[in-house]
Amino acid sequence: MPYQIVDYRDIPNPIAKKILEEYLSKIRSYDISVELAKSALEYLQLLRTLCDPNKSEILMNKLREEFKLRDTTIALIINIVPRTIDELRMLLAFETSVPEEDIQQRILEIVKEYCG
Repeated sequence: MPYQIVDYRDIPNPIAKKILEEYLSKIRSYDISVELAKSALEYLQLLRTLCDPNKSEILMNKLREEFKLRDTTIALIINIVPRTIDELRMLLAFETSVPEEDIQQRILEIVKEYCG
């Protein structure tokens, strides 16, 4: 049975890892071959993540609502966890306009609060 993509969103690695873990634990009893999902999870387990999945979800919503950032930018910010304005600026490439420096500083403070 072929799969059909019905929706697509960029999400940070901690959330992707959580989704794959839940998916694989649910289908384990059905004896279905899910090598792609297993490979993706193995890769995500190798990565160093500074944010746990629950805090990542809260942070993702906060960055989207408060700063109107795109999902791609938010995923990059949570995956990389920038510590400086210069690091953050590199991740804002997908935005139509770069926020002012005081807003960038606020973003860094919020990221540190959730992924410190």
